[in-house]
Amino acid sequence: MNAIRSYIDNVFANLPRTDAVLRAKRDMLANMEEKYSELKAAGFSENEAIGKVIAEFGNMDELIAELRIDPSSSFSVAKKEKSRQISKEEAEDWISAKKRSGFTVAIGVFLCIAGVAAMIFLSAALHDLAWFKVNTVEDINPAIGITTMLVFVAVAVGLFIYSGLRLEKYTFIKEDFELKGGLQKWLEDRKDEFMPTYTITLILGVIMCILAPLVIILPIVIYGAADLAVTLVVIMLLLIATAVFLFTYFGSIKEAYDRLLKIGEYRDEPEDKAVHAISSGIWPLATIAFFIIGFVFDLWTIAWIVFPITGMLFAVIRAIVKAVKN
Repeated sequence: MNAIRSYIDNVFANLPRTDAVLRAKRDMLANMEEKYSELKAAGFSENEAIGKVIAEFGNMDELIAELRIDPSSSFSVAKKEKSRQISKEEAEDWISAKKRSGFTVAIGVFLCIAGVAAMIFLSAALHDLAWFKVNTVEDINPAIGITTMLVFVAVAVGLFIYSGLRLEKYTFIKEDFELKGGLQKWLEDRKDEFMPTYTITLILGVIMCILAPLVIILPIVIYGAADLAVTLVVIMLLLIATAVFLFTYFGSIKEAYDRLLKIGEYRDEPEDKAVHAISSGIWPLATIAFFIIGFVFDLWTIAWIVFPITGMLFAVIRAIVKAVKN
């Protein structure tokens, strides 16, 4: 059975990893394994069964014609010979590194949102409770909150840089590479095992984001707890931060498999420069807007809304760019 899987991996190694090709590969493997089982049940030896299966299903010319693949395209044998061959050890090392990197980045993103929550809480608490019995308390309070937020953000940026540096050695992931032997099947099986966990965390994170505003709405509307508004906003932000942590960490693990398997946006296609340019500029602009709203209009208690709005706008813009491209 392993011989059939290795044969399939080698046959499809030179073809583009489009959805149609991957689907054809899965169907062909299933049909060959079913035929192999039938021949074994009929009394054929393993070698005889494998030989008959390959003879019956091994005509790739028909498959290439059916999928409308240009044999002279860049996905040729010559390209394969020039491609970097990725071993199982390298793939495992990459996945482990992405897990560690994803956790580090997720902590950083959590700290960014938590920093906004800390700023709101400290600014309000210091003012309402008059922790500092000095005449300049109103001038000190905003500074303490902003300083705390900047400390959180500084730590987060440090984590982002550290994470990026740790992944720099995996240059092969950005180059043209091929998977050795039966590595394709092994990765597909590993990803299939991971996907239920990813799906559960994705659903949980979405539910947390949708229900987070109720933390503010229900206590105020039902119990009239307007005096707890700041505390409720902080709790809502921490819920959102937790959801974003789940998205980032488990999304990073999924990305590790998708990059190796060249699935979705990681196919053998040129990088989308428009999306990259937008992502490089939109978040610095959001930060500038945040400080303008706070310093110029003195609206620190609502300035934080800039970041979730920016996230939603970026998602919409990215979807539009990809739709136009397709």
